[in-house]
Amino acid sequence: MFYKHLIPNAKYLTEGNSLHFQAKHADFVIVKQQGTLLAYENRCPHQKRSLSSDSERFFDDDGDYLKCRHHGALFTPSDGQCIAGPCQGKTLKRATIGLEEGDFYLLIAENIESNSAVA
Repeated sequence: MFYKHLIPNAKYLTEGNSLHFQAKHADFVIVKQQGTLLAYENRCPHQKRSLSSDSERFFDDDGDYLKCRHHGALFTPSDGQCIAGPCQGKTLKRATIGLEEGDFYLLIAENIESNSAVA
């Protein structure tokens, strides 16, 4: 079973930008790439720390990659793949986004408290 959480203002997210979203005791980063909304857990695979302590600053200075502010790891926003840093070769955990009547929803597995947060 999944919980459906409305992502406020997701339909207004512009290309190459991000939103911070918290639901069910977990943090997520929502990005728009090539017209598609993607969601990842806001957790670096290196030490399981949040990518950013600043809830709106997930991209590097050039706006090309998601960046872990703790150790500088860089992730491609289209697939969450780490391309530089201490977790190179690993990926961010992707979450499922659904669309219903023009609104975007994050679909979260019922067992989120057991750290299996995303579908």
